[in-house]
Amino acid sequence: MSQFKHQVKGFVLGALCIASLSACAASFALSHPNFQQAENAMQAAINHIRSAQDVNGPTFGGHAGRAVELLQQAQNEIAIADEFHQGRRW
Repeated sequence: MSQFKHQVKGFVLGALCIASLSACAASFALSHPNFQQAENAMQAAINHIRSAQDVNGPTFGGHAGRAVELLQQAQNEIAIADEFHQGRRW
């Protein structure tokens, strides 16, 4: 494997590790049942995307990684919405 491919593989694996840690930190019980169901569905989607990347490698033109980023952003927004629901944010 070329040096460039090794560097790309290392970068992608590092990014996935960071994203995994972020997702784990964002995974917690939400007070609103619909928000919790949405969180569960988003986490399942992230897991499916990562499984596809594990099987096929990062061959999706960066779009799979971007989808994971957007899902994580949506997880964060749902968590904030839940804080509003609980009256912890105004």
